[in-house]
Amino acid sequence: MRTLFLPAILSCSLAVGGEVERFPRGKRPDMGMMGFVDNDRKKCLVADFKGKVVVVDFWTIWCPPCRKSLPELHFLQKQGQEKGSLVVIPCNLDDELWPQGVYQFMAKNRKALEGFRYFRPQTGRNGVSTNLGSEVRSYPTTLVLDREGRLAVRWSGYGEGMLVQEINALLQEGPPGAGDPPK
Repeated sequence: MRTLFLPAILSCSLAVGGEVERFPRGKRPDMGMMGFVDNDRKKCLVADFKGKVVVVDFWTIWCPPCRKSLPELHFLQKQGQEKGSLVVIPCNLDDELWPQGVYQFMAKNRKALEGFRYFRPQTGRNGVSTNLGSEVRSYPTTLVLDREGRLAVRWSGYGEGMLVQEINALLQEGPPGAGDPPK
């Protein structure tokens, strides 16, 4: 069983310090149809959050950088609920450990992650690979979407405070259309 986790651990450890990919405002891919199901089985699409900056973070329980990022995601999720301008979607991709392993992990970390809302990806036309154009292969992978549901920034790995910087940059952008290249 340990050998099964070796490729996963490598993909996780190689992801730390991953390259940041930024998309110019007029060339951002639309992620509006990407869908998720939360831990209460409620479905949502990125398009449901139009007008808000959306963070989608793909994580697994066996990935040390993912576990390290969860308190920051939890804090930002609470802030977004309070202020209304941010939505954080921590999307668990533990297929082999779902659901029992994830439930146990969340129960073990109940105090630190009290009220933490986590998600699973939808499949088919609302699936992650359908909308991203590829599967998520390293963890954590973070997407920061602008207020129109378009992919503004993507990276793999975890750097403390990095997500806050990217969110703040998007919150500072003007209304849709401002800064778009002339047609």
